[in-house]
Amino acid sequence: MSARMRVLSGLGEKGPACLRLEFFNRRWLLDCGVGPENDSGFDPAWLNKVNAVFITHDHVDHIGAAAEVIAASLPIYCTEVTARSLPAGANVIILPPYGEIQVDGVTVTTGRTGHAFGGVWLHFELGGGVLYTGDFCKESDYFLYDTPPDAATVLMDASYGMERLTQQVRIDGLLTKMSKLDGQILFPVPPSGRAAEMALLFEKHGMTDWSMDARCYGRVKQVLGDGGSDYVSFDAIKKLRGLKDKARDFNPDARLLLCHAPCGTYGMAGELIEKWGQDGRLGRDAHVIFTGFMPAEARRMVEKGHAHFRRWNVHPLFDDVVAMANDCHAMQIVPLFNGRPEDFSLVDGFDGRLQLSDRFYL
Repeated sequence: MSARMRVLSGLGEKGPACLRLEFFNRRWLLDCGVGPENDSGFDPAWLNKVNAVFITHDHVDHIGAAAEVIAASLPIYCTEVTARSLPAGANVIILPPYGEIQVDGVTVTTGRTGHAFGGVWLHFELGGGVLYTGDFCKESDYFLYDTPPDAATVLMDASYGMERLTQQVRIDGLLTKMSKLDGQILFPVPPSGRAAEMALLFEKHGMTDWSMDARCYGRVKQVLGDGGSDYVSFDAIKKLRGLKDKARDFNPDARLLLCHAPCGTYGMAGELIEKWGQDGRLGRDAHVIFTGFMPAEARRMVEKGHAHFRRWNVHPLFDDVVAMANDCHAMQIVPLFNGRPEDFSLVDGFDGRLQLSDRFYL
């Protein structure tokens, strides 16, 4: 069955995820993100003649325009966990964490991404197989990851471009930086991402004076509830059970703070940064360490010496991108969510398979 693909947003930029898949008289939208920069919005025109929307996970750059989808009365396909983050009134059809369903006569297969609680990749039995990874990571000891099937076309997370520094190297650098900072340290984090994973790291290294805000603790409760084992490793869940009571009550005076939102401009993280700034504490006895994508305001904080950046890998390294494309036997490879997708043309064996157009046939 032939089909067409249009990358509406996310090709050649770290922009919001939104792709359009068309076949016969059907038009499906894959993700409906906004941000992560403030000027990266969702165009309502992208919903024109759309029959259904598939959402890979609940991070804002993939789900942020869900309210517009709901206002358009469109069905949303996502996992039960992701559905909890949707605004009221959503018409949800549940996707399995790993498995397959039939949608309009097309087999849709899902698998876990190792990136976020409730996150899945999507494989469509169209045009020799179409794989859209959303965001994925193969290095997490916390989130589970499933290997996708063969696909002639792979639209994949390549957020880190040619980066090859492993998670262990990143963690070593983070721990070294933390050891050199006196006073409190705030980590702005996404609750469904690395919040609990980082808490487990602190405990492993004897750093017991930490606390997480209510948003992060809410996700811990979900992980420990029904369905948590579908996405998070058994070992991690076992350790989290021992930390549940400690994580429940937020202590803003703790040495290490895990708080929403990851950009640091709103939520508890935003409140703390504003207060510390007003009190003259930023960069003195109160520090901020960003571990993920930094919008402009976060970058300015680092430039002024009011914050630091130490990446926590939540996206694939260069070798993981190459391996997935080759393991899936892809004939068309579309690197998404980075500013230099053309760099992948230098990869041995990618010549003739790299697809850098935002419109193409499958």
